[in-house]
Amino acid sequence: MDRVERSYEAREFIGKPAAWLVRNGTLGLVTAVLLLILLASFYSYPTTLQGSLTLTTVDPPRQLHARQEMGIEAVLVADRSVVQAGQTLVLATNSRARLEHVMDLEDQLIEHRGEDADALLRLELSPTLILGQLEESVYAFKEQQQRYRNLTARRLDGFTSAELTRMIAQSEGEVRQLRSQESGLEDLVAGAQLAVEREKQLASEGLQDVAQLERAQDRLDRAEEELQAHTATLRAASFSIELMRNQIESYRSGRQGSINETAARLRQTYDELQLAVSNWKRDFTIVSPINGRVVFQPDVQQDNFLSQGRLIATVIPLEAGNTVGRMQLDVTGSGKVAVGQEVIVHFLRWPHLEYGSVTGQITRIGMVPVEHQIMVDVSFPDGLRTNSGFTLESTPFMEGDATIVVERQRLLARLLEVL
Repeated sequence: MDRVERSYEAREFIGKPAAWLVRNGTLGLVTAVLLLILLASFYSYPTTLQGSLTLTTVDPPRQLHARQEMGIEAVLVADRSVVQAGQTLVLATNSRARLEHVMDLEDQLIEHRGEDADALLRLELSPTLILGQLEESVYAFKEQQQRYRNLTARRLDGFTSAELTRMIAQSEGEVRQLRSQESGLEDLVAGAQLAVEREKQLASEGLQDVAQLERAQDRLDRAEEELQAHTATLRAASFSIELMRNQIESYRSGRQGSINETAARLRQTYDELQLAVSNWKRDFTIVSPINGRVVFQPDVQQDNFLSQGRLIATVIPLEAGNTVGRMQLDVTGSGKVAVGQEVIVHFLRWPHLEYGSVTGQITRIGMVPVEHQIMVDVSFPDGLRTNSGFTLESTPFMEGDATIVVERQRLLARLLEVL
């Protein structure tokens, strides 16, 4: 009976609200609601858009990539050194040409650019240039020079067919003699190459003087140039025979070559030679596009191999200007983005929980989307100083996650819009 009575009393106590709550409950609830409304009217709720941002400069750094698979024969400048526009930074292997000889050839071609066929006859290319894949283009130009010179000067017109036949026989004897001498020069080059390889091996092991290696390299250079000059003489003698045979054929057919056609062909071979030089530089060299400071990747070293598309170096302009950000933003919802809006950036290299975020400002918005992305430029009026007081070090192409604050709306207004 006592347990039943206590249960009844407990239910009575629990079920009956406190007198003060009955008196003030409604007032307290209204007061709490009013306080929430007041807070919601002061609190701003931002609308944001997310994107990725990359640091650059007003004059951006240039990244140089391997256009094809390449081995490195030589790195011609030191890391972080100042370079000039057009300066060669890296030479690839298998070029079979000397860079300085290709540059000499290019300089000579530039001096005669745009001149007529008669002026091209004055372009005398050295027979000792070691040019690798460019040699055929050089020979084609020289042979066309010889053809045009003979045609305009009528050098062979004064000879009869019998005289030309005797001259051909004599030239063929000279060609045979030159060919017999060629093998001896090739042996000299091969021996000099072996000597250089031996000296390189000894030098790498610390067992030989570097000066000895330089002397061996000089002997190899002289041997290669002598062989090259001999080959040029042989090609010229063989082509002279071809011209004399063509002259005999013209006597029989009664047709002479056209000077205009030959002149046009000379200009064409000149243009083809220029193109061949450009292609050689494209395939076998890495050239700085601007004046700046070059920063090589760690694996860019002599005898290393690089795959196609591999980053080789970055050239930072000497007068790069202020640091700016380039932000890629999805085109969806980008219509609300406007110049002057705030951008909050968390750089991946500097964890934002430790270093904080950097605040920037939109300065330009791209008009044309590319692959469903628009480009947005961001400036940093206060530099890369974070909201935690750190000043971040800027490095080329440093990446981060960026948030654009499109607008700030009162929480109360947003709640009313939802309702």
